[in-house]
Amino acid sequence: MKTFIRYMFGTIFLPRRAFGRLMADPRPARRGFQAVLLAGFLYVLTTAALAVTGAVPMAPIFLHVRVENYHFWQMLFILPLFVLIWLFASVLVHVLGRGSRKGGSLRRTLSVFGFSLAVPVILLWVPQMAIAVFYGLGMGQQEMVDILSEPGRAQTFYLAAHVLALLWAYGLCSVAASVSQRIPWWKGLLLGILAGSIFAAAAVGFLR
Repeated sequence: MKTFIRYMFGTIFLPRRAFGRLMADPRPARRGFQAVLLAGFLYVLTTAALAVTGAVPMAPIFLHVRVENYHFWQMLFILPLFVLIWLFASVLVHVLGRGSRKGGSLRRTLSVFGFSLAVPVILLWVPQMAIAVFYGLGMGQQEMVDILSEPGRAQTFYLAAHVLALLWAYGLCSVAASVSQRIPWWKGLLLGILAGSIFAAAAVGFLR
């Protein structure tokens, strides 16, 4: 547990060093999977709370379900979605980066991308958790919408968290690609943008 926490804080503050240590971990893919599970579990709990309070998405939805039931369905699909994004992005970067030819392994690629995707997801989770808490304390959704619609600290925090999470995903994925595939930073940047875009598309399309 202590090792996992060190990896998590290392990803936040010193990602290149943390990813280097992850590459040498005896169970790298397991560490990455644990990070994805943590992020997914936090989102499942918060989505369940939103469903119980009767909240509806504050942004347009793209699934053909009733808005009143969206958080219930999100509670069911959010964890498998995170796992799928993690697997797809890791395999794609590993194949395009030719990690196997440079001595890297898919297990190590999975490890660093688990953390590089989990940390931005947790940042996105923070405002959702705060909203769920306010709903649980009795605040109506219309009141929350009015607060977030008006320029001010609440709106700034809400928007900044989302923008920072997306930028952070691009940055961490770029470092993860460079370290795991043993490629120059500019090639890592290109692969990181690709992997980060997968995360961004899923966040914009499904996280409510």
